[in-house]
Amino acid sequence: MTNLETATTTHPTGAARRAAKTALGEGPAYWFYGDLVVIRSPDGADPIIIEHHVGPGGAAPLHIHVDLDDSFFLAAGELAVRCGDQTLLAHAGDYVSLPEGIPHTLRVVGDGEAVLLQTHATASFLNFIKAVGIPASAPRPDMATLDFAAMNAVAGETGQPVVGPPMSADEALAIAAALTTP
Repeated sequence: MTNLETATTTHPTGAARRAAKTALGEGPAYWFYGDLVVIRSPDGADPIIIEHHVGPGGAAPLHIHVDLDDSFFLAAGELAVRCGDQTLLAHAGDYVSLPEGIPHTLRVVGDGEAVLLQTHATASFLNFIKAVGIPASAPRPDMATLDFAAMNAVAGETGQPVVGPPMSADEALAIAAALTTP
């Protein structure tokens, strides 16, 4: 086939697909736990790519993914990560893969935001974002108005149960200090 504009393939779901792309700033965007997330992969594309902006000091609650490895390329920033009994310090340019079924949490270290390009093989986390996210066409929500208990309940219903609190600032700083090479 020589005409790439008309090239199609059949997805395992049976749906015909065409080549597609999203440009910088394109894709459905949501406020998710106060963070900005942008869905970068077009509908039906595999894997699912989510651009996740986490502000300084932002942290994820301790959680598990029951059907996916939580993998991401860290495009900007620095993160302290705890996955099971392992700790990692991720820097811009690092790729991190957190295995399915292992409890993990993370926290932004430093004064800048972290930008993660999350790569997922299934739609469970995307479905969670769509269920609790607020379209980013609305102003960023006030964190005090978010119902974290309700969001955490939906997390469990969509395959990523919350099993503990976010990583503390003290733990993140201790991880950074222990894993920073002088």
